[in-house]
Amino acid sequence: MRKPTRPVASALRTLLLCCAASVPLSATGADTPPVVDSDSIVRSLSAPQVSTRGFVVEARPAAAAPPSASGGRISLDIRFGNDSNQLSSSATAQLAQLGAALNSPTLAHTRFLIAGHTSATGDPKHNQALSESRARSVRTYLVDHYGVDARRLEATGFGASRPLPQYAGSAVQQRRVEISALPGSP
Repeated sequence: MRKPTRPVASALRTLLLCCAASVPLSATGADTPPVVDSDSIVRSLSAPQVSTRGFVVEARPAAAAPPSASGGRISLDIRFGNDSNQLSSSATAQLAQLGAALNSPTLAHTRFLIAGHTSATGDPKHNQALSESRARSVRTYLVDHYGVDARRLEATGFGASRPLPQYAGSAVQQRRVEISALPGSP
């Protein structure tokens, strides 16, 4: 039997590449949200370092400060089952990175607000309750699986009352969990 000539072998490789490229993206896991690594989370939630060339800047009173005054905020794509507070398998990968970040020496003494949000589809009262339940699920998961001190985590829900302006009210991006650093220590 003869070996295939180079043009035939090249044509076979091209055919295989074309077949591989035609596989639907959902079959390759493209529907899975990207996972933000713990170092990026730490950077987002850390208090900004201010360089003043020797000037001393006094802190403003905490009463007038917004929730993220002592640090930052990050919005994470933590997915749940439809109309549920049950964490998806992709959510646990993101929560592993969040748990590592919250336990890092940089953030170990910081308090956080876990805020649940929903899209605008459905009844507003139901969405409010669902967002609160989802925030509590994230809090419980971080305490139970990563040993984060429960006193450092507050959970609340905002329903669809604080939409991301760049997306439609019904967009999947509105269904999110935001983590914000709170002023003060436990």
